[in-house]
Amino acid sequence: MGLLKKLDRLTLSWLVLMGLTAVTLLFARHGDAGGGVGIAGAALLLALAVAKGREILLHYLELDHAGPGWRLLMTAWLVLLCGAILLVTAAGALGWVGPR
Repeated sequence: MGLLKKLDRLTLSWLVLMGLTAVTLLFARHGDAGGGVGIAGAALLLALAVAKGREILLHYLELDHAGPGWRLLMTAWLVLLCGAILLVTAAGALGWVGPR
């Protein structure tokens, strides 16, 4: 815990972002071997994207100093956007849209 006390908040945030990016890259790379990550894999990758986006919003854009309404609004926007991407991905994977 001594090391974490020495790190400032932005450095810790950067380390979190690098860790999330590494997990995203490893998982996406694993999908290359099997042709795709599937709907559940896409959901996991998009959840990681939301986590990274929220970290950026809170600590790099300093939304942690804003009111709770702004944090909720921006987080909801991220979730809505990633949810729409997941819906389109699922529709394509299930054959609801796209070439037949």
